[in-house]
Amino acid sequence: MRRFTMGLLLALGAALTVLSCGGGGGGGTPPPVPAVTAVNGGLAGSGTVGSLFVIDGSGFGALSAATGGYSVDFRDSATDAVVATAAVNYAAGDWSDVFIKGTVPNGLTASTTYKVTVTTAGGTSNAADFLVVASVAFSPSTITWSASTASLPAALSGFPAVISLLTSTSTNTSYLYVLGGNTATTTTANGKASNVDSVYVARLDNTTGSIADASWTATASLPGKRGFSAAVSVNKFNSLAMGNGHVYLIGGLDDQGNATATVYHAAVNDDGTLGSWAAATDLPQALFAHGAVVFRNRIYVAGGNDASGNPVKTVYAAAIKFDGTLGSWTALPDLPDARAYHQIVTVAGYLYVIGGDNAAADPVAKTAGSSADTIYYNQINLANGSLLSAAWSSNATGMGKAREKFTAVVAGSDIVVTGGLYTGQPGNAESRYAQINSDGSVGSFNGATGTNTINSLNGFNPYNQATTFFADESGKPHILILGGIDAVSGISNAGVFTSTQ
Repeated sequence: MRRFTMGLLLALGAALTVLSCGGGGGGGTPPPVPAVTAVNGGLAGSGTVGSLFVIDGSGFGALSAATGGYSVDFRDSATDAVVATAAVNYAAGDWSDVFIKGTVPNGLTASTTYKVTVTTAGGTSNAADFLVVASVAFSPSTITWSASTASLPAALSGFPAVISLLTSTSTNTSYLYVLGGNTATTTTANGKASNVDSVYVARLDNTTGSIADASWTATASLPGKRGFSAAVSVNKFNSLAMGNGHVYLIGGLDDQGNATATVYHAAVNDDGTLGSWAAATDLPQALFAHGAVVFRNRIYVAGGNDASGNPVKTVYAAAIKFDGTLGSWTALPDLPDARAYHQIVTVAGYLYVIGGDNAAADPVAKTAGSSADTIYYNQINLANGSLLSAAWSSNATGMGKAREKFTAVVAGSDIVVTGGLYTGQPGNAESRYAQINSDGSVGSFNGATGTNTINSLNGFNPYNQATTFFADESGKPHILILGGIDAVSGISNAGVFTSTQ
């Protein structure tokens, strides 16, 4: 079983534009006191021992080698005593005046919040919280699936689901949100217009990873009906948004089946419900069946179908502001080929666009179109949130099955894909997984078969479902599969399935 530090998922999980810059003094001017503005692009940091983290700020000075009096320290929250000091690769330029890349040191206790400070010749900076989390070990070939007793309130497909972690109470609590969706079957006339505005929330059990309560709770409805949209959740660990963070709904089809460019956001309340939805900066173009992720205080959107229903190559990014609104969307290098009904994930500073379709296709149809077996990836520039390469790399191997309308998550050291439309369904190759390599490439995909598939529970092979990943308080990983359409019957499902290991 491979072990993979959750820090490469959490410790680099958001996007930040550097807010200020400064340098050491000269000509008799004393050096400035260093200031920390963000950790991993957020107001606080999170990661495992041995994981990478990034501190943004000013007045750090530029070091090419370890220097006496300069350090990044993890301090006891109660006593302020230094517990451990982070290692920094000075030769690689990891200590600059406006950001420092380091490694979470040994000797720290999981599930404990420390204070992180930067000390220079100018003094010691303000402190930022850093939550040390347990490492995640994951092997998809040994997972087992169980059906949740808390099914969705309605059979849905074509909807996003996101998890928000609240840290404002005495214990950390995670909530799962289901946003809008589509209620059509494959025989519904103009099924792409059968979209809803409902939003549901459920509390997750921090011990088992399953839904904690017997039913879902309705919370603030969307401003308009949306299906085949994208969504992200931000909090203090991946953004600069204040309070409990925000949930964003991006693009999608409206109640007439038309693509939209709208972006809405809602603040997360202390009880896990959502506040009123407000408009954020619209996308540069109408999109549906696209993908979105958060990395270091930026939202990245890739691919999707345009207003004419044709897949696009475009990639955009927008910075998250303190009040939850967004900056302008910036165009980034296009994908090598148009993609819709694909998946986008991020880990360790890379974006991955997986599979999908490069030709127009009905969103509800259960017949695969021009499905792709490709993985494109590109590295994010930590300094400004752009992409380091003008051209995306094409992975040497694909998923082993061309598929669309599936889901993917990063779990442990693997990308795990589930369901969708592909040759040989149902059951065959329902879940496949591949290891992420240190150079950003992805290894060969293997299959989880037999009792390690959802298909083994009730013959249900989903497409247009939603998927989320959750690590419980002990670090055990869980994948949740929600809703979707049965690839055999063409009927939507309300089931919720949780993996355990």
